[in-house]
Amino acid sequence: MIEVKNLHKSFGENHVLKGIDLAVKTGEVITIIGSSGSGKSTFLRTLNFLDSASSGEIDLDDIHIDVSKAKKSDILNIRRNTAMVFQGYNLFKNRTALENVMEALVIVQKRDKKKAKTESIELLAKVGLKDRINYYPHQLSGGQQQRVGIARALAINPKVILFDEPTSALDPEMVSEVLSVIKSIAHSGITLIIVTHEMNFAREVSDRIVFFDNGTILETGTPKEFFLNPKEERTKQFLRRFNQAFIYEI
Repeated sequence: MIEVKNLHKSFGENHVLKGIDLAVKTGEVITIIGSSGSGKSTFLRTLNFLDSASSGEIDLDDIHIDVSKAKKSDILNIRRNTAMVFQGYNLFKNRTALENVMEALVIVQKRDKKKAKTESIELLAKVGLKDRINYYPHQLSGGQQQRVGIARALAINPKVILFDEPTSALDPEMVSEVLSVIKSIAHSGITLIIVTHEMNFAREVSDRIVFFDNGTILETGTPKEFFLNPKEERTKQFLRRFNQAFIYEI
């Protein structure tokens, strides 16, 4: 389980996260939605210290960290148990898909290179890229690069995978292939926390939806509760905009 208590984050005078409390069960799939600038991605980045929160506590199973007193060993401990899938792929451009996936296994975890190669090929096959293992990022589509990123995240066998708007940089026709891969690993025992603007995907894959607004968690609920019976007026307003956009696209 991962639990966050009273998490705050400021950039100068800009108070981005205003006391976030959230507990996520092991294996649970959480999607975080909300308007741009509501603090969703910042929250995700504070969970593995890509951005350091100003104050608050983070628990990951038996790891407990007061973020204002976090040591390098604490941060390393969190990062060994979490993986991040970025919206911009963040692949090594001078390494093949296979080498990108192997990197963390060989360099960070000091795994046997032959075994790491076998595992990495299996993971690339799992995300539908067995025939692209020797391709470099510039030879892959955006969707394929993101799938390499997901395989790389899975390689370290994390307790939690954090997805930061994994389809936002993709052409519309490539979105579904990435979402299908995420669906295939959902409810497999790995905890997933996903920031997304894909409302239909959130509705299909989530155990629980968390709605961010102005640096706070305004509302949480199951997909059925959230989409069919939202409690807060701001949530209803947000969903009306989504429904209107959906109708317009049709």
